[in-house]
Amino acid sequence: MSKNLTVEEWMKIIQIYKKQGIQIAEQEYRIIKAKQIKFSQFIKKRIKQKTYLVDNYGMKSLNRKKGSWRYKKRDDSDIPGIISDLTEEQKREIIEDWIKSQRDKKERNAISKIKSLNISMKARIISMHRTTFYKKPKVRRYKYNNLKNTVEEILKESKFIYGSRKISVLLKEKHMSINDRTLRHYLKRWGFIIKTRIKKRQAESKNINTKFKDLVKRNYNPTIDNIIATDVSYIPGLVEGNNYYLSAAISHKTKKIESWCLSKNNNSQLVIDTLNKINKSNFILHSDHGSQYSSNEVIELVKQMNCQTSMSRVGNSLDNREIEYFFSCLKGEYLNHINTNKMNIDEIYNHIDWYIDWYNNKRIQKILNWKTPATAGAII
Repeated sequence: MSKNLTVEEWMKIIQIYKKQGIQIAEQEYRIIKAKQIKFSQFIKKRIKQKTYLVDNYGMKSLNRKKGSWRYKKRDDSDIPGIISDLTEEQKREIIEDWIKSQRDKKERNAISKIKSLNISMKARIISMHRTTFYKKPKVRRYKYNNLKNTVEEILKESKFIYGSRKISVLLKEKHMSINDRTLRHYLKRWGFIIKTRIKKRQAESKNINTKFKDLVKRNYNPTIDNIIATDVSYIPGLVEGNNYYLSAAISHKTKKIESWCLSKNNNSQLVIDTLNKINKSNFILHSDHGSQYSSNEVIELVKQMNCQTSMSRVGNSLDNREIEYFFSCLKGEYLNHINTNKMNIDEIYNHIDWYIDWYNNKRIQKILNWKTPATAGAII
């Protein structure tokens, strides 16, 4: 437990301060005090104050009695006598100075305490209109506070992925109309923090010697559901080499994830496992020029499925936008916020499985007229 310093200890510290400087005096203070004090400026300030007191008022200033720091209670009993001794000119000068001070402060509450003055006189003194003096500050009422619980339920269901625009659409379905910009201000006021996307990219090997035509030509919304885009993305994890690899296939028309696989290795087998899970045939398989997509095994499997191979131009990620967009949603909305680099493959698999199920069946999209991919697929 820390102790108060004696007069002798303080005099020792003051002498050190005068001869050796404030740094050495601070060290001596810490040794005597025997307590960890974080703020160095506090100690230095205290030493300088004590030195000033000793130099100007002597050693007795260090021996303060208990409670000596308290302010004395003000005695106003002599005020009537002072007023009676003032001349009329002195009173007029004091009153004039007081009125000016009130106008500078504009403190309506202070002058309101003077009961002998009527409202008109109080308003004149502080140079304010009489009707303004009556005004009371209005308590701001928030029109949409009643939506807070509903919004919180939507956010929890989406694990705080949905932003103001999608929440606004879901509220409208529940007959609760609010503009998404207005909702954005309310989300901030309620303290709801939405997950934001953080872009991360990693270069991968491209087989530029293999040439396949781009049959899709950025047709992101075909009239029939016959285009499936696929790609592989890395997922940071607790594994040698630091990454797992996610292969996924998405429908251009419905934006539904048709199949996906997670593996420790980014090879042709990962792509083959993904294609085998697609419950469709006779479609265009669109990918980039990744070396695994141009392998003989994958090309042969695509032919067996009665499908056509289409590849985007090298260095044009927009040619494969649909699957790239899905990966950006998966990482930006979810995986980047749960620290996957400390998870094993089973834990990451469960998280991805939840997200893809939610993405297909619950996540509404503007391109689908605010429907889910599953609903859009059922309409076709």
